[in-house]
Amino acid sequence: MPDSVVDAHVHLWDLTNPWYPGLQAMADDLGRPDLWPSFGLDEYAAAADGFPVERFVHVSAATAPRAYLDELRWVSGIAADRGADMRFIGTVDPTLPESDVLADLDTQLATTPHFRGARVLYDFAPDSPAARTVLHWLDDHELVFDLVTHPGTMDDWLRTLAGFPDLTVVLEHTGWPTGTDDTAWSQWQQAMTRCAEQSRARCKISGLGMTTMDLSPNTLRPWIEHAVSAFGWDRVMFGSNIPIEHMAGSYKQLRASLDDIVGESTSADQDRFYRDNAAAVYGFGE
Repeated sequence: MPDSVVDAHVHLWDLTNPWYPGLQAMADDLGRPDLWPSFGLDEYAAAADGFPVERFVHVSAATAPRAYLDELRWVSGIAADRGADMRFIGTVDPTLPESDVLADLDTQLATTPHFRGARVLYDFAPDSPAARTVLHWLDDHELVFDLVTHPGTMDDWLRTLAGFPDLTVVLEHTGWPTGTDDTAWSQWQQAMTRCAEQSRARCKISGLGMTTMDLSPNTLRPWIEHAVSAFGWDRVMFGSNIPIEHMAGSYKQLRASLDDIVGESTSADQDRFYRDNAAAVYGFGE
């Protein structure tokens, strides 16, 4: 087990706030409406069960209109009050006018000195004016773009990102495969290889449970091994995606599988995966 971990993809939420209709809809679709209760730092520590996570990258999960602004104020306050070493990836509503998109990005940047970038989950086509607006703003501010894409839109994103050669890009959720059948596996493999070869993007090894619905080592191994083979140890990082990943199993199961798979590598490679790469990308220590 590593002696220090950066979790590059975590969510905290307080469901007494009406910010997460998408979360509830996802739980309902899974037939498990009570799958995700409120989740804070204490709940994270209980789930991690001794895993030495010392730094966190919180990724916005708010889906109510512009609730991401209130969410960032809330979660950055929680981190400050608890002394948690946390960086923040926010978001925007890409359907808003450009002036509002830019104003919301500026507001998030001003909310906390630990704001490190943005991702956009929905309604964000790679060839859209909104995408160009967000990417230009992130590039100008030397911040991180957490890329959400499935294999089918990877090439479109690579064409767009080619226009931003200096932008720091992190591919979320291991390229987010759409299935586990042979066709989906092949499409994902090819998309990951192209991303690694045609861009400087890093890959966040996270979120596989949303596709596999199984966190066992035999299930996760081929996905993780191909991601590492494509990107190399200098360009991959650990993200738990907890508590979303609870749809597939426990944090303890995820840790055990990673130990079985990643634990076969050298100590230096494990340090890159669990700590060093994310610490550098998301500005810990600045």
